[in-house]
Parts: sequence; structure tokens; C-alpha cells
Amino acid sequence: MSNTRVKLTKTFIDQLELSPAIYRDSELIGFAVRVNSSYKTYIVEKKVKGKSVRSTLGLHGNITLAQARDLAREKLMQMTQGVNPNESKREVIAKEKAKTELNRSIPSLYEAYENYIAHKTLKERTLSDYSIVINKYFEDWKNLKLDKITRSMIQARHTELSERSKAQANMAMRVYRAIYNFSVEHYLDENDKPILESHNPVRTLNNKNAWNKVRRRKTYINEDQLPDWIKAVFEYEDRGQYLETNRDFLLTLILTGFRREECESIAWSSIDLKYKRITSIDPKNGEPHTLPMGDFLYALMKKRRANVQSNWVFPSAKSESGHITNISKVRTKINESCGVKFTFHDLRRTFGSIAENLDYGRYTIKKLLNHKEDDDRDVTAGYVQVSDKKLREAMNAIEDIILAPNKSYYIKKYT
Repeated sequence: MSNTRVKLTKTFIDQLELSPAIYRDSELIGFAVRVNSSYKTYIVEKKVKGKSVRSTLGLHGNITLAQARDLAREKLMQMTQGVNPNESKREVIAKEKAKTELNRSIPSLYEAYENYIAHKTLKERTLSDYSIVINKYFEDWKNLKLDKITRSMIQARHTELSERSKAQANMAMRVYRAIYNFSVEHYLDENDKPILESHNPVRTLNNKNAWNKVRRRKTYINEDQLPDWIKAVFEYEDRGQYLETNRDFLLTLILTGFRREECESIAWSSIDLKYKRITSIDPKNGEPHTLPMGDFLYALMKKRRANVQSNWVFPSAKSESGHITNISKVRTKINESCGVKFTFHDLRRTFGSIAENLDYGRYTIKKLLNHKEDDDRDVTAGYVQVSDKKLREAMNAIEDIILAPNKSYYIKKYT
């Protein structure tokens, strides 16, 4: 290779044959052209911390001679300051590689969703809600990486969904918030650090006070409507329903205040006919909720136990679970027959409303409804034990109001 110093010009470089050699510039010391058998490359050469360093600037033809000189001056200045451009280049390449690998590891929304539900124990209804949110409300976001879903996108989608349903818009954002928070802790780099920004983009709705204010339903069956509703329930007939399962289910709902899901899945192992108790599993906190049965409900359960062979109190041959699930068609027919519109949760609110108006203490009412104390400072709540006698008295009082004035008649005829 040649050690000749020449004034590097475009004409000179263009005419060089592709034979291995280095041509060093006579004007800018350290700047040169390196020629090999297939291309020509601009380079810089200089000692850095006592060690000879050669660094490539670019291919002749890809950059101009003027551009190469400017780059050479910049690199030579850095080398004078002890900076090795090759090491800097390797650091840049390593960072870009790490960034690329990180981007590959950041999950898409759908990947994060699948990972979330795989690691969480969620109820069937919750899984259904999550599926609706991901596959309907966020369908066009499913393949986006979580770090590409911005605050402004969250705001715009919440506004869009709110035009259809304020409650559903809020629910969608709560689902996204849960998935994102889980992903922050789940997806970590090699140093056990989160690869996602810890600031959840849904927090923008808090900061801008943009959450929809959704009023809780407060509907229930008024006492003056109860006789018509009870009559319609007792007179309701199902084809093939010789066990009167749907009728008895609705009566159990209103006479216990249980939530629909917990009442549907009551097994006979949860019915204590000896001590007249009924137990459900609260779907919100997963804890058992045991109540003494009133006289009518006890007679009803005795009748069902004598006639039902299933493990479930309210069996269904059509359901995969083996018990009834969401008998909305039955509810609609009863709505139409008596003119009293109600939801399943209205029956719980009706039970609660009647209980609240009885002359019992708040601890008794909370026990009936399985409500937790809102104030952790109320240490008395931890010591108050409401007796079965008091609770059974209250359950019978609630039955008296719901079945009035024909409770005794109903016990004789329908149980």
C-alpha cells in the first residue's frame, strides 16, 4: 500500500484503479482514501491515547469529498480529545441493537391481554367484559405495541366510546389500565427493570377529570308493586319446567338479596336444612355469605331437595355449568305479564330497601347484605356478632313484607 501524500481531489480519486492502497491527503493530515479491489473508502487515522486508530467515514460515491472532509475534521478533533470513534460507533450500534430487541419484547395490546388473563384468576363475567373491550372497543389497537398507545389516543377513544355509552367507555379504560399496570411489572429487561413507562396513559383521564360520571342504578320494586310481581312469579309457567326452577330462583333472589351469579351457582352442599341456613359465595370478594332462612324459603328448599336430584339447587340440562345462567327471557316474560319492570339486581336492591326500613341496627343490615364496613377505624365492627336468632327474625320480617298478605297461603300451596 502506498504511503504517498497527495492532494485529494474528486478527479484524482475517480481515476484511481481498484488496487489495494491508501492515499493520504497532503492538506488535512489524518484524512485519506483507502482503495481495495471493489470500492474506495474515506478514512481518518490518528493516535488516540498512544494507540493508532483508523476509522471509516464512508464510501466514495455515497458521500462527496467535501462531506468526507467535514466528517474527517470532526472525527480528528474528537480523536485529539481522546475519543476513539470506533468505540463510539460500537456503542451506538449496541444501543440501537438493544433498542430493537427491546421493541421486539414490548408486547402488543393483545399479547399483554392474553398474558394478563393467563396469570389472573378472573370470573366468567369479568373475562367476558375483557373480551368485549379488547375485541370490540380496542379492535384496531390489538396489534399495537403498548408504548405506541398514547395519552391522546386514550382521550380520543374514551370520548368516542362515551358517545355510545358512558359506563362502557369507563369500563374499557379500566380494563386497559389494569392490563397496562400488570404489564409494567411483568415485562422486565435483563436488569429486572420495567421496559414500559410506569406512567399509565389512562391517568390522563384522572388529570383532566375526564372520567364519565355514571349514576348507579337505584331502581327496585316498590312495596305497592310487590303483590303484582309476586303473583306473576307464582303464576309463571315454563314448558317442561315441572321443578319450577325459574320461579323458585327468582323467589330465592328476592328473599336473600343474593347477587344473580352467586344464586345461580348455589349447590346443595351450601344448603343446611338441619339448621335452616343458606350459603353463597360472594362474587366480589370470594367470601362465603351465610344467612338463616325465613320460614317460606326454608319450606321452598325442603320441597326442592325432595324433588331435585342434581348437585345444584337450580339445575339446567342446557347449561354447560349444569346450573341455570342469566334467565333473562324469563325475566322479560314476567315483566310483560305484570307490568312491573325489574332487573335481577333490582331484586337485591328490593331486599336491601326493605331491610333498611326495618327496625334493626346497622350491623344486622350489613350482615344481611354482606356489606363490609367502609370505615376501618370502626373497631367495634370487628367485635359485633349478630346472632342467628336476630338474623332469622329479620329474614322472616322481610318475607312478611314481600309475600304479604299471603305468606301462609304461599307456604301451604307452593312448597
